[in-house]
Amino acid sequence: MNALLQTVITRGSRIRAGSRIVTGSRIPARSRHHTRNFAVASGARCSYTTSLDTVKRRLVVDSLPAEREEFPWVWLRDNCQCPQCYESLAQSRIVNLAEFNINVKPVSVKNDGSKIEILWEDGHLSEYNYSWLLHRSFSEEKRSRRREILTRKSTMWGKDFQSKFPTADYHSIMTDDSALLGWLEELDEFGFVLVRNVPVREGPVPDLQKRVAFERLTHYGPGYTVKVRPDPSNLSYTHHRIFFHTDLTYYEHMPGSIFLHCIEQHQGKGGETMLADGFLAAKLLKEKYPEKYKLLSNTITYFKDIGVDFTKYNKMNQAPVLVHDFRGELKRINWSHFARDSFFDVDLDEVEDVYDAMRTFDDILNNKDNHIRLKMEPGDMVTVKNQRILHGRSELEGGVSGRYLQCGYMDWDEIESTVRVLRNQTKQ
Repeated sequence: MNALLQTVITRGSRIRAGSRIVTGSRIPARSRHHTRNFAVASGARCSYTTSLDTVKRRLVVDSLPAEREEFPWVWLRDNCQCPQCYESLAQSRIVNLAEFNINVKPVSVKNDGSKIEILWEDGHLSEYNYSWLLHRSFSEEKRSRRREILTRKSTMWGKDFQSKFPTADYHSIMTDDSALLGWLEELDEFGFVLVRNVPVREGPVPDLQKRVAFERLTHYGPGYTVKVRPDPSNLSYTHHRIFFHTDLTYYEHMPGSIFLHCIEQHQGKGGETMLADGFLAAKLLKEKYPEKYKLLSNTITYFKDIGVDFTKYNKMNQAPVLVHDFRGELKRINWSHFARDSFFDVDLDEVEDVYDAMRTFDDILNNKDNHIRLKMEPGDMVTVKNQRILHGRSELEGGVSGRYLQCGYMDWDEIESTVRVLRNQTKQ
């Protein structure tokens, strides 16, 4: 069998009886010169030919003037779009890998300009929209572009952010989809947005969570409040200074965002919210102290939270301070001195080195060049990306305080999902 079976579009809007699979080593002159133009989704005009590479086991799509796309046969069979293989409303496969031969071969391929049709040796017929295929290109350039679309673009910041951090209006977010999208996109990029003009009462945090998607419930309960208490189960319920931290490090599945709504502020000195970009701090650590960065990326730390609040709880988690994804990109920071356990699963000879690395990271966070401070007023809501932005609070001087916040969490998956939905609505 020849390595290349080629089909060329002939005149007319459909494949006609005269169109054929060419199995010879040479494409006939008449077929070779009678490709035709057609419109793709972008509105551009182009021509293409389809062929089967029997050596590499791929469908080859050559677009004029000189762009080639290749699609493995097994991938094409797995992604057949016919009703027997794919439920279009659910956007889901309904055929398992075990239900077809992954070494299946096509018998023929033809196209009519807008779609490509493949007949498989088992008799199954698959049809693919040309634009749909190009959108799923295997070329490195287009796969890289796809990764960029799905990758969160972070703009890191230090003390200069104090005068230019983004703000959003609560009423606009709640009533205008474009304002909702704008807030969430800035929250994604910068990790912090101050929402203003929030009604000064309990309730806006749960309402905002519902506007986006739904709440991430924790053992602190739904729409939990933060006040100074005589029997604190958490340091935030005291007047003490709260160090820079990410919330809920003792959860394996850490919430992706926090909303902190100020209903009443401390009237004396203190009570300032402190915010630091953990990704910037990690970047500075890696540039100046790469070995310390490596230690914090590879040393397992224990985090715990034990007590009674909305429910009795005994949470424990084991994770490095700096967590990376499968591509090696920093994706999560576990940092909480008051949640870090006294159990230390580290070789004796490494203990002092790990403490030195932690102290260095802490010094970077506390450096005035690397964080901002603001004292929320009633009606302000601090919204942050919890796995990136570290927050804290200065001491409530005087000990007694009426400071009163309502808080809540959301999973970042839900926020990302809503962003995509809103973007698609905007395109339509």
